[in-house]
Amino acid sequence: MHTPPASPAVTTMPAQPAVHPLGAFIGAAISGVDLSAPLRPADAEMITEAVTEHQVVFVRDQSLDERQLWRLAEQFGVPAVHPVDGLAGSGGSVSGKVVSSIRDTAARPPAEFDWHTDLSWTQTPPAWGFLHAVEIPRTGGDTQWASGFAMYDALGPRLARLCDRLSMVHRPSPELVASVRTTHGDRVAAQLIETHAGADHPLVRVHPRSGRRALWLSRLYAREVVGAVGIASDTVARLVHRRLDDVRHQIRWRWREGDVAIWDEMSTCHRALGDHFPQPRTMLRCTIAGDRPIGLNLHPSMGRPAIS
Repeated sequence: MHTPPASPAVTTMPAQPAVHPLGAFIGAAISGVDLSAPLRPADAEMITEAVTEHQVVFVRDQSLDERQLWRLAEQFGVPAVHPVDGLAGSGGSVSGKVVSSIRDTAARPPAEFDWHTDLSWTQTPPAWGFLHAVEIPRTGGDTQWASGFAMYDALGPRLARLCDRLSMVHRPSPELVASVRTTHGDRVAAQLIETHAGADHPLVRVHPRSGRRALWLSRLYAREVVGAVGIASDTVARLVHRRLDDVRHQIRWRWREGDVAIWDEMSTCHRALGDHFPQPRTMLRCTIAGDRPIGLNLHPSMGRPAIS
């Protein structure tokens, strides 16, 4: 009997790391990386370049515990303890301090905070944010990001010149204070208000890596414009904040369990939708420390903008 030759062995090569743009202005997916293990220098640099260019990147099919998410963030900067945890005397341990667990349940509804940039009410807000999906509802619970680069580029010349010279005061919002009071009590809520009375940041932020200009907004925390002459502060605030609602400059991510999002806090706004209630949703979150935001009038490579 004739015996057919054996089929050659088939070997599957691991997928090469790659970046896949998702939107015209913001967002990319990264494939071929394992975020639970230490990254190769080339892969870390690829992620850094992708976050700088696309502002938010997503990696599917990861499985990270709190310590692994901390270790991931540590490869790109210094993981930061949340100021509220510091006020609560939580110290600097990993669980719930450097890494926070955000859990929505029927008994604890989602916060549904408005568009914001994390901790923009501090003098040195985070540089990057990290979010890992642990438990995802069957429907709802998406997160949206908006591009500050795209919003600035879409401004007309006159409005851009106006924004270039303005700043905004960022403060903990009443919604945040109420959430802190519920979780940590009246003492911590009062300390939050006292220790973070207001941080004055440029409305147009110069990105420290790319040099691009971003309309740096945080509608939840920044409601007072400084530097406007001949026009009311709240009028300017409404004018710039409505840019956040332009869907052309947004990306909306439908989570799957195991997803990781990494985003540039220096050029984006984001918000999590609460339409999954009362279904449970659990996320792990951390940030890396950043520097004081720099505007055009302070950036070393640029002179003070002309006013006309």
